[in-house]
Amino acid sequence: MHGYDGPTLRSVRESAGVPLRRVARQAGMSHGHLSKVERGEPGRPVTPAVLAAYEKATGIRLTGVAGHGPADPNQTGGWRRGHLSETRRRTLNAKIAAVAVGGPLSEQLTRILDATGRPIIPERIEAPDAIQIEQAAALCTSLDLRYGGGVADQMARALLRWAVGLLEAAPTGSPITTRLHAAIAALAQRAGWAAFDADTHDVARSLFTVALYAATRADHPDLRAHVIADLAAQHNYLGYPDDCLQVVRFGEVDERISPPVQQIMHTVKARAYAVRGDADACARHIHAAEQAHTNTTPLRGWQDTIATEAHLYAGTGHAAATLARRNQSPTIRKDAQQRLGRAIDRFDPASQARPAALAMAQLATLHLEAGELDQGSHWARRVLEAAKTIRSHRLTEHLAIMRTAAAGHRTDPAMRELTAQLAGATEPG
Repeated sequence: MHGYDGPTLRSVRESAGVPLRRVARQAGMSHGHLSKVERGEPGRPVTPAVLAAYEKATGIRLTGVAGHGPADPNQTGGWRRGHLSETRRRTLNAKIAAVAVGGPLSEQLTRILDATGRPIIPERIEAPDAIQIEQAAALCTSLDLRYGGGVADQMARALLRWAVGLLEAAPTGSPITTRLHAAIAALAQRAGWAAFDADTHDVARSLFTVALYAATRADHPDLRAHVIADLAAQHNYLGYPDDCLQVVRFGEVDERISPPVQQIMHTVKARAYAVRGDADACARHIHAAEQAHTNTTPLRGWQDTIATEAHLYAGTGHAAATLARRNQSPTIRKDAQQRLGRAIDRFDPASQARPAALAMAQLATLHLEAGELDQGSHWARRVLEAAKTIRSHRLTEHLAIMRTAAAGHRTDPAMRELTAQLAGATEPG
C-alpha cells in the first residue's frame, strides 16, 4: 500500500505549483476524474497509474517510500507534527535566531523567493477571481497616480502574469471569462501607462497591446477606446502627432463610447494638434473635451480616476501650454496658466500627486519662460517638494525643462539658486 489519499495528492500537487490539467495529461485521464480522486470521492481510488502521473508532473518521488505521506515532507508542506525531524527543526530555529539579531541570510533573497514555487492557479475560476484582478488594477492605479510608474510598473506586470493564468484556466465563452478579460484589460492598461511613465516604451506598447486585445474580447467599448487613446498619447509624447491622430480614430468609430472617454480622446487630439501648431483644431478639441465633460454622468469604477474635472483642466492646460510655446501667444499662455491652476486646485495632493506635480511643473515653466519669476519660483519649489516622493521619468523631464527656463534668468540671484536646486533634482547622484 502506498498510503496516499486524494487530499494528500492535491496537497503535493499544489505545493509544487502544478495545475491539475497537467497531471491529467500525464495520466491520460480526464480532469474531472482526477478532481474527484483529489476530493476522495467513493469509487475514485489512488491507483498506481495516478500516483505515477503525480510523480512525473510534480517531480516529487511518491512511491517506494516506507510509511504514509510524501517522500520528502519538507518539500510538500510537511510541517505537521511528527513530519519534521529534530535536526531540521533545530537548524531552522537557529537560522531564525541568527536573522532576528541582525545576522546575514544563508541565501540571497531572490533565491529564497524562487524556492517558494510558482503561482498556483485555482482549478475553478469564479467571480471572486475576477474581482481580485479588478481590485489589483485599482491598487496599481492608486500607486501610479500617487508615486509614479516605478513600483506600479513592476507590481502590475507581476499581477498580470497571474491574471493571464486565470484566463487560460477559465471556461471559454462564459460570463466569468468576459469579466476576466475586462479586468485584465484594466490591469494591462495601467501596467502600460506605468511603463510609459517609467520611460520603458517598448514594454508600454506591448502591455497596451495586451490591454487592447483583452478589452476587445470583453466587448468593452469604453475600456477599448481608453487603451487606444493611451497608445495615441504615447505616439504624441514620442514626437509623432500624425500617428497619434491616426490611431485615435480607431477608438472614435464606436458610437457606444461614453462622454468621460470622449473627453479623454478629445484631450489627446488637442495635444496632438498643439504639437503640430494647429491652433484652430487644438481649440476645437479643447471645447469638445469640455462639452463631453458637461455631458458626463457620475463617474464609476476606473473612470473616476481618469475623466475628472481635474484631468480635464490638466489635459487641456498641457495642450494650451504646448500651443503657446509654438505660436508665442500671450493670450493662449494665459489660458494655459489658468487651466493648469484649476487642475492643481482640484487634484488631491495625496492620492494624485503625480498628475498634480506634472501640472505644477508645466505652470512653473510657463511663468519662468514669460519672465514672471515670482510665480515661476513659487511653483517650481512646490514641484521640487512633490518630486521627493514621486518616481516619474516624465516629471524628471519637466524638471529639466524648468531648469533651462530658470537658467535663462541667471542675472537674478534667486534664479541662480533655483537653477542649482533643479540641477540637483535632475542629475544622477
